[in-house]
Amino acid sequence: MKIVAAVCAVLLLTGCTAKPVADPAAAAASEAAKAREAVPTTTPSAAPPGKVTAPPQPAELTKNPIYRVGKLTAHCPEPKIKPTSVANVRAYYTHLTACLNAAWAPVIRKAGFTFTPPKLDVVAGKSADLPCDQDAYGIYCGDTIYINAQIDLDYFREDPELAVGTMAFVIGHEYGHHVQALAGISEAAYQRGVKLNGVDLALEETRRHELQASCFGGVYFGAARDFRKGSDWPKTFGEIVASTSDPQYDHGSAKNHARWSMAGFAAADPVACNTYSAPSAQVG
Repeated sequence: MKIVAAVCAVLLLTGCTAKPVADPAAAAASEAAKAREAVPTTTPSAAPPGKVTAPPQPAELTKNPIYRVGKLTAHCPEPKIKPTSVANVRAYYTHLTACLNAAWAPVIRKAGFTFTPPKLDVVAGKSADLPCDQDAYGIYCGDTIYINAQIDLDYFREDPELAVGTMAFVIGHEYGHHVQALAGISEAAYQRGVKLNGVDLALEETRRHELQASCFGGVYFGAARDFRKGSDWPKTFGEIVASTSDPQYDHGSAKNHARWSMAGFAAADPVACNTYSAPSAQVG
């Protein structure tokens, strides 16, 4: 399907959680990048004597309060904006970001965290303001979601319906990283990650983080049942999240990506997104 190229751009070209060097998540992204350099030779390195190869998952990851907030409430029809210009692409993402803010703010606060909205930077090509060292379609960097509108413009000319659906998925996924940051998940994942030994372990932790972000995106769109009227949005969303590949082993297989994204969609509740308690086979 044509959608494969677009979604692969999302999952293969992004360092979705890269952040400035002073930020813990930036260091996490840097460690993940180093791990990717070792692929396809992913044999775990030997752990030095006395070191724990895989420390236990902390409660901030496995028992985070965000899993206990209940279902999201979202009433936000899809904006009738066609991505035919950078201005239109920016308007589409701005509208959806406002919708995501409205849905996630109450549950973030209910979980006991402080809510702050993410910033949004949409340009054609790489943003001049991007404080990260990775080119991407969509990337969450610092407290900002960066989007390369050129990919949307190109894909819309090929397949308008799926292109716009992919835009929705991308902003939902990157906003999922914002939720992780607000809930302390990104910080806890980084702190655990620096203690891991071996490329395989590091990549598995990156997959847990990325799959959870997609699941959080699914939670929102499962709650926003009126998002795309007049079409089978659940089917389209399912096609988008299942049409992925992961040769760098850092975002999850198509099967697992669909599993977590659709679990979030079906539940409309973050409880479905506890990737940190899942067995390795479900985050491969």
